[in-house]
Amino acid sequence: MMTNRSAVALAVQRGLVESAYRDEIPPPLLLDALRRDVEFSLVDTTTGGFSQVNRFQMLVYRTFGEGSWLSISAPTSSGKSFILQRAVHDVITSADAHTVVYVVPTRALVQELEQELRSRFAGAPNVFITSIPQVPHGSVSAPVVYVLTQERLQLLLTEHADFAPDVLVVDEAQKIGEGPRGILLEQVIDQVGQRKADVRTVFASPMTSNPQVLLDHAPPGRKTQSVAAEQVAVNQNLIWVSQVPRKAKRWTVELCINEETLPLGQLDLPQTPSPESKRLPMIAAALGGSIGGNLVYVSGAADAEKTAVQLAEMFRATLSNDPELAALVDLVQRTVHEKYALAAVLPYGVAFHYGNMPLLIRSEIERLFRSGKIRFLVCTSTLIEGVNLPARSIFVRGPQKGKGKPMGEMDFWNLAGRAGRQGKEFQGNVICIDPRNPHIWKEPPPTRRLRYVIERATDRVFLNRRQELLDYIAAGTPRGRPKEYDPLEYAFVYFLGERIRFGSLAASPRMAKYDLAIVNELDAACATGMAPVELPTEFILRNPGVSPIAQQGLLEYLRAKKAIEEAIPAEPGSDDALDSYMRVIGIISQHLSGDPLQLTYPHALLVVNWMRGYSLARLISENWKYWKDHGRQLPDVIRRTMADIEEYARFRFAKYSACYVDVLRFHLTELNRVDLVEEIPRLNMWLEFGTSIATQLSLIGLGLSRTSAIAVSEYIPEDNLDLEAALARLRELNLDTVAVSPIIANEIRRVRGDAVA
Repeated sequence: MMTNRSAVALAVQRGLVESAYRDEIPPPLLLDALRRDVEFSLVDTTTGGFSQVNRFQMLVYRTFGEGSWLSISAPTSSGKSFILQRAVHDVITSADAHTVVYVVPTRALVQELEQELRSRFAGAPNVFITSIPQVPHGSVSAPVVYVLTQERLQLLLTEHADFAPDVLVVDEAQKIGEGPRGILLEQVIDQVGQRKADVRTVFASPMTSNPQVLLDHAPPGRKTQSVAAEQVAVNQNLIWVSQVPRKAKRWTVELCINEETLPLGQLDLPQTPSPESKRLPMIAAALGGSIGGNLVYVSGAADAEKTAVQLAEMFRATLSNDPELAALVDLVQRTVHEKYALAAVLPYGVAFHYGNMPLLIRSEIERLFRSGKIRFLVCTSTLIEGVNLPARSIFVRGPQKGKGKPMGEMDFWNLAGRAGRQGKEFQGNVICIDPRNPHIWKEPPPTRRLRYVIERATDRVFLNRRQELLDYIAAGTPRGRPKEYDPLEYAFVYFLGERIRFGSLAASPRMAKYDLAIVNELDAACATGMAPVELPTEFILRNPGVSPIAQQGLLEYLRAKKAIEEAIPAEPGSDDALDSYMRVIGIISQHLSGDPLQLTYPHALLVVNWMRGYSLARLISENWKYWKDHGRQLPDVIRRTMADIEEYARFRFAKYSACYVDVLRFHLTELNRVDLVEEIPRLNMWLEFGTSIATQLSLIGLGLSRTSAIAVSEYIPEDNLDLEAALARLRELNLDTVAVSPIIANEIRRVRGDAVA
């Protein structure tokens, strides 16, 4: 208890413990408490104040300070993020490190962490915090903290061959086991280590049995340590809710403890939960009531919207006139669509939250949920990715992580870790509905928290799909069937990288754990596959996940093309941009991505308008003009547009267009057409941030969301401002005279350093 100070403070606040409770502690115990206060306190070098931490956090902090490679494993909400941010702050402000890279798995986490770090470094204004994968001009002498996804880090490493951070922090490091993105994460970790052997590296993951496996990436001779903990700051109750036989409205409520269930009572619903889609929202409404702090987990964006509408209908008598909810409704209608379902449910204290929504809207939803103004938040697997959104109760019914894929135990407990708000509650509830129904729960809900095994995605391919991989290479890495081939393609390129670095796969330390005969078989397949490839080996490292065999096929196509100028992508603002990108996307689909050619036009339209910096509302409007005549409904077009931006424009096309540009540059150099090489635009940054306008990119680099950057840029005439000039312009802006949402105005104030209204 004495080191769970937030629980003690809550007990005092609620009158469960006297504020002067220490006066009643016997002297020997009081001396011990005082000793702990000193032992578990950190000095803030910028303010001179003290902050108290728990035993686990202090161990992490001290081990981090030793400079060895460190792997941390602890349950969600155990304080990992807090202490890592504090450690990063201290190594930067003490000049023990100059450049830090903090890797997180999603853009939502990028924004959340970037804001948290800006607040933490507010007392050290000379430290530059950025999520832009670019070495900042004019700020090179200042310490820099980059907050990046693995894709952005790969882009940074590609664009700046001499970039090497002093500290690398990998949050949610268990994602190294998740498919192609896990393989990419492994590659960028390796690249950083190869560039700087003494880089201080820290991995953070949920409660796992083998956190030390992540330390295999450490250079030979480096000291490695792992720190594991099982403690949680808030208790979590696992509750089962099941329908009483023959009674549609009556449900039993049971508490699960160590695989046993204890009856708590019965619940009578006001209406029959039929069809079955009503069960989850009705029980959430009945148990959550008007208290707030309720998360309702569903498996996809469409389900999130439907469930939120169902919940809102149950609270039609509680229409809110809250000005902050009204401001968010207005922002949603302006920046997405006037008929977007979110605008309809917000006035009832209900919202939904999924990965492809604009970051500014998601952030405001999260803020209003924490404040209690949004009482029910329907969410998808984005919440498992580490977004810090604790709740009083979480409601789940046969949860899936993606269509048709039941949620695994590790993700279940990662989700459950959001139940319970440290400093606000002593406990949280994880409420499983229909837990004994095998049609809903393919596997019964987990009842005992176990440590889970981290398995690299490369290991999974090598051990479980090795023959498929060999056949795939022998067939020349065919295009098409992306979901099936993507893990094989990423693994092939990863193993090629190991072969290039060490001369053979057998010489790679990473392959020593495998059977030598099998390693040699894969090595021979890689050698055969690479035999016809003329492109430089550096292309393999520059383009992870793109087969060099496919790249060679693209090169041969370009060599046969007579009008090579037509292969050069146009600037997004040019009149012929749509025609140009239709040609480019057609070539990429045929030779690199394997995407259906019938999607060339809508993909080209999206990519061009995205890079032009069009607002999301305008992109949706343009798509609706096309798709309404092709049988799609408006809600589907809204979701599909947001998904295509994230999954196609910012990921798939960004990945393949970068490779396309590399091969095109190589071919033009062959032709001695340096004049044309200089015409090729650098698309990767424009695609990642959704604009080709330098001023808008600078505004995003300062910490504004794309939504706010585009809105405020209408009031800034210059289109080529760098970071310093953009900040100066932003500070000159009179927010009383510009017609922007108050939510956007508050984001601008935060970036400027003003007091937020």
